[in-house]
Amino acid sequence: MNAPLASRTVNRAYVLGPDGGILRAHDLTCQSDEEAIRNAKEHASGNAVELWNRGRKIALIPLGGSPFKVF
Repeated sequence: MNAPLASRTVNRAYVLGPDGGILRAHDLTCQSDEEAIRNAKEHASGNAVELWNRGRKIALIPLGGSPFKVF
């Protein structure tokens, strides 16, 4: 069962290019940081991804997907 919208947060996954610049951004509505990390990995498509919740950096998923750093 899906959680009510009030208990979910909107995170943003930034797909990074080889130079570290942002190629794309994806809004992810998730119930937890763990769920957001799983969803962000799906957008990696051969690139590194930074996952943020407003001003809080949640994780850096490097090229290849793992190991990744959780902040």
